[in-house]
Amino acid sequence: MQIIQRLTVVSNPTRVFEVGTEHDGCEVIEIRQVGANYEDHVHSEFHVEDENGDLIASVENAPVIVDYKQIAVDDNEE
Repeated sequence: MQIIQRLTVVSNPTRVFEVGTEHDGCEVIEIRQVGANYEDHVHSEFHVEDENGDLIASVENAPVIVDYKQIAVDDNEE
């Protein structure tokens, strides 16, 4: 299974969100892709969340570089 490890927003200035780092006093726990595909366009959106699931940042329709990390999943978990 792959998860998003780092999200780099290509802007001026460049913004980088990485799991395990701190941003504005909050630790980044998860980066999720929450966009949607439509018949005539794509809405690109990523949510950067802290340990409580609170939103640290939302990146919408911006050029980004996404770095993934492969993680092991235990198939025996219930």
